[in-house]
Amino acid sequence: MSLAETSGAPLVSIIIANYNGRELLRNCLESIYQHPCRYPFEILVVDDHSHDGSFEMVQSCFPDVRAYRNERNFHYATSNNRMFDVARGKYLYLLNSDTLMLANALDKLVEFLEANPRVGCVGSKLLNEDGSVQASVKSLPNFASAIWGARSPLFKLFPNNRYSRAELLHLSADMSKPFTAGYVSSASWLMPSAIVRQVGYLDPRLSYHVDADYCARIWKAGWDVYYLPDAVVIHLDHKGGTLYNPRRRLKAVIEFHRGTWIFFRRHAMKSWWHPLTWVVLAGVTVRFVVSLVLQQVGELRRSLWARRQRRAEARTTLS
Repeated sequence: MSLAETSGAPLVSIIIANYNGRELLRNCLESIYQHPCRYPFEILVVDDHSHDGSFEMVQSCFPDVRAYRNERNFHYATSNNRMFDVARGKYLYLLNSDTLMLANALDKLVEFLEANPRVGCVGSKLLNEDGSVQASVKSLPNFASAIWGARSPLFKLFPNNRYSRAELLHLSADMSKPFTAGYVSSASWLMPSAIVRQVGYLDPRLSYHVDADYCARIWKAGWDVYYLPDAVVIHLDHKGGTLYNPRRRLKAVIEFHRGTWIFFRRHAMKSWWHPLTWVVLAGVTVRFVVSLVLQQVGELRRSLWARRQRRAEARTTLS
């Protein structure tokens, strides 16, 4: 059946998980309707027990959206897994709430999967708000990623080194055509619903590395993972509600390193007695301690800055 002949059930289920990102979610939904997919689609929003009125906003402003609300905060993976069970489309499109859809982006992703039936997941190009390209297509996490990846201090000091280009594929690949990737960011990726039946759900233990883990499982199941530079979405990275207070930011540090260890154990660990296991464990532990110290220093700076701002405002009011 050709795309033009598709009728009845939607071809694409757009799945958006949201947590305390009401205005970003509103803008995201508006961008979808401003640049609608030319093929039948449905939109499913799952609100992860927000307290900013996100769910009510969707119900009142976007009546065509299928809106769900978790009874408690389950986080990203579980929220999406719940939508996998109720989505009706042949394709599942995971889209972050802090994104803006651009013209023809979803059309191109759909047409790419239709033309390439062995592709299990395709990700779009993601742009920052200033138009620069995000590091959203990478090799699968490995030992070199910790040294030369996007979060590495060495990459920040030497951004054009050849080792980082091997990890961050947007720096080295031909960005004029599709190419295979270790993994692509789940901020904007499309996959056949059949993948869920074969590979299973997203790992609910993971916040960070959830996309890397799932793409690794797709590869292991015999499917390909691709990046489509021609499909473009704006990603306002981390402007949502996930890092909105010190407790969430501390939890993010913990979740990142926990996720790193889970990914290693599932995809790279040979045995507890292999020397590499202890090297990785030591490396993750040291990195966690350093990141924790830096995070707490950052919180102290934020607190001092906020205190100075309040004092300045008080002086202005008194004068």
